[in-house]
Amino acid sequence: MVVHENAHQWFGDDVSLTRWQDIWLNEGFAMYTEWLWSEHVGDGTAQEMFDSLYDAFDDDFWTVPPGAPGVPVITPEVYLRGAMTVHVLRTTVGDATFFRILRAWPAAHRYGNGTTAQFIALANQISGKNLNALFQAWLYTPSKPSRTA
Repeated sequence: MVVHENAHQWFGDDVSLTRWQDIWLNEGFAMYTEWLWSEHVGDGTAQEMFDSLYDAFDDDFWTVPPGAPGVPVITPEVYLRGAMTVHVLRTTVGDATFFRILRAWPAAHRYGNGTTAQFIALANQISGKNLNALFQAWLYTPSKPSRTA
């Protein structure tokens, strides 16, 4: 919990939401930071966390896309599927590029607001890849996406 809440300094405090639908940017990244901490201290890798969650949920879980969560109630999908989206981004672009994106996001929007569209554009720019299909599947599709982008 401490890691999660500290992560909000960058994902939530430094960069605030523009609209409710962007809540996954705060909670998904804060949750993923917990996974990174677990990796760092040897309590399991982010891939192990991802695999466990991917296999654990029934079809109902996958019907709430974190990029369009509906009414302003924070659901587990915003946290967990949001973090899973972040992990798929990491495995798609590789660690060096992924961590450049993580540093660039709060730097680009410090003390301001950010949207999912802005984040996707930044990820596309830094990676040199078109990641739109990845984000469409993981953030907006109300069904279980493929494990990989």
